[in-house]
Parts: sequence; C-alpha cells; structure tokens
Amino acid sequence: MELSDVQINMLASLVLLFLGLYCVISKKNLVKVIIGIEIMAKGALLSFIASGGANIQSVVIIAIAIDAIIAAVALSIIVNAWKHTKSLDVTKLTKLRG
Repeated sequence: MELSDVQINMLASLVLLFLGLYCVISKKNLVKVIIGIEIMAKGALLSFIASGGANIQSVVIIAIAIDAIIAAVALSIIVNAWKHTKSLDVTKLTKLRG
C-alpha cells in the first residue's frame, strides 16, 4: 500500500500537532511552551494546505500573519514575566498580582 501526497502531508501535520502538544504539556519554561504552540499552529496550517483548494491559500496567509502577531504578544508577556519573577518557570507565575 502506497501513501499519496495528501496522506503524507496529513500524517506530517498530525506529527507536528502531537509534537507541539507534548511540548506544551511537558515543558515548564515559557519559551518552550510558546515554541510548542507555534509548532501546533504550523501543523494545523499544513493540514489546511494539504486539504487543497484555491481559497485555502489566502486563509493560510492570513493565519500566518495572525500567528506572527500572537507570537509577538506572547514574547512580550514572557519579557514582563521575566521582569517580575526573574524566572521563566510556569510554576512561578501562580502568584501574579494586578
């Protein structure tokens, strides 16, 4: 049994999704968690591209732009967390104050 290109791309997107999910669940460093979220987003975009269609390309380009904005906001939150706690450990962020 030979896999088609669409099936290979879908399998790769599933691998990326599970790799990102593992990274989000298992890591305690905020930077590694954000990288895991980005990997999951890229896996989802790969599945959109693999499904095909002419309109899908414009949706993926918009999603990449939104993903870059989300990454910038997340990194600014990481910088603020570093300023307040001097650590990037997720467990240190349980005592946040307004």
